[in-house]
Amino acid sequence: DVDKLLHRRCYSAAELSTMFMSIRAACIYASLICHGAAGFSPSSRGSVVFPRTTSASSVRLHSMLPDDNNTPNNLVDMPPPIARPDPSILISAKDGSTQQNAVFAITAAITLGTCVIVSLLNGVETILPAGWFAAWRDYTWPAGLGLIFMAAGVSHFTVSDAFCSIVPPRGTWGGLWQVPAPLAEELGLTYAEYHTYWTGIAEAGGGLLLVGSGLGIFDVDVRIPAGLLGLLVFAITPANIYMYTHDAEMGSGVPPIPYPNGHYGRAVAQMVLLAFFWKLTFHY
Repeated sequence: DVDKLLHRRCYSAAELSTMFMSIRAACIYASLICHGAAGFSPSSRGSVVFPRTTSASSVRLHSMLPDDNNTPNNLVDMPPPIARPDPSILISAKDGSTQQNAVFAITAAITLGTCVIVSLLNGVETILPAGWFAAWRDYTWPAGLGLIFMAAGVSHFTVSDAFCSIVPPRGTWGGLWQVPAPLAEELGLTYAEYHTYWTGIAEAGGGLLLVGSGLGIFDVDVRIPAGLLGLLVFAITPANIYMYTHDAEMGSGVPPIPYPNGHYGRAVAQMVLLAFFWKLTFHY
């Protein structure tokens, strides 16, 4: 009986740990939806390498779970690690000029894709009966998008290390990335922390303003927060490009994005976000 109670206690601890990790990951994934990711380089068939380490928390959680023989091991098989690309095939392995051209091409592709999706939305608006598209836009977009951005903004503080790891260091892409961090030293922040925190505040504040204006709580034209959040999505695009060009991982319990197809999907999600904000801002 004592042995059963001990194993039951371990299992409860494992459940609580799993729940915490799931909630934390969900918060980050909400932010990933906002951030999208850029990746429009031709797919390479180079070799892949697997992570050399496994997180300590995963090992501890695995060892806590009892197996069929009532021994605290091997109840659940851990999922296989996601294959990582060979560093030699990444854009970051190319010369500075090639990296810069890739960044410009990715940005252009995102802009073009956004224009295509805006055109598709215009077509849907034309096809639907009068007022249907406006009702969908007015009653669902502000609240839905605003809540997503509020959750994303909070996650910049609750799991800040994850977002700091995808901030491009100054001089990235052959010296192309030279965005400053004013007053970072005076505030006691690193370069990555500075950009993680201000974007988190902007996302949470913009999301709150979008929800409030959409529901009529704030006497603010919904086009204002929609336009500002659209600009913010475009402004954080370099962080997502950095994830693709350098295979940067967020860590903090977030599985790495499959390379390269996972980045292509996130790029499309970013285009959809930009298109929605465009329609809210200029076709409201």
